[in-house]
Amino acid sequence: MQSAKISLSPQHIKLVTNADWILTKNEILLHIKTAFEDLYNWQQFIIKQRSLPADVLKPGGKISRGENYLGLPWIVLDNPRHFAKGNIFAIRTLFWWGRFFSTTLHLSGQWLQTMGQKLVNAFESLQGESLKICYSGDEWVHDINNTSYSSLSTIDRESFEKIIQEAPFVKIVAYTSITNIENSIEILMQQFEFLVTILENDS
Repeated sequence: MQSAKISLSPQHIKLVTNADWILTKNEILLHIKTAFEDLYNWQQFIIKQRSLPADVLKPGGKISRGENYLGLPWIVLDNPRHFAKGNIFAIRTLFWWGRFFSTTLHLSGQWLQTMGQKLVNAFESLQGESLKICYSGDEWVHDINNTSYSSLSTIDRESFEKIIQEAPFVKIVAYTSITNIENSIEILMQQFEFLVTILENDS
């Protein structure tokens, strides 16, 4: 058997022989993870000021990270994070390398039934933001450029209400370009507070 050969382009060889860019990438991810930890603490402060269902707050928040969502590194902050089969209430903050930051409200099952009317009541406010919506296909697709996502501005109130009543899940996503990284935490704070305010219990 002939010995295996690794064939790399000059660009690939330049990268594989230079450890600095990997170390720099790791430093960037650590900075973002630390910023997400601070963001989590701030989210907890906001949640205490609002009135969300106690059941969804019990698990507490969680930060996760990985290297390969569609080939790219990512960091996720789930808070609140009530993930039960068919019954989800979560707000997910995502950093996706080279793509975007996003804040996603994810509701399904009993929580979509419970919170659905709040979303309908806030329809005009939701349409006033640059949001995307996903309500069919694979609910674990996070790429907002996937065909399962559409702009909320293209949906009228009657259609939105029908989606809330009939869809198995609803994901509403606020997002910003990765080029806004220096202002990203402030933007993510605004997105989170906007969504939590819509969902808080009636007084």
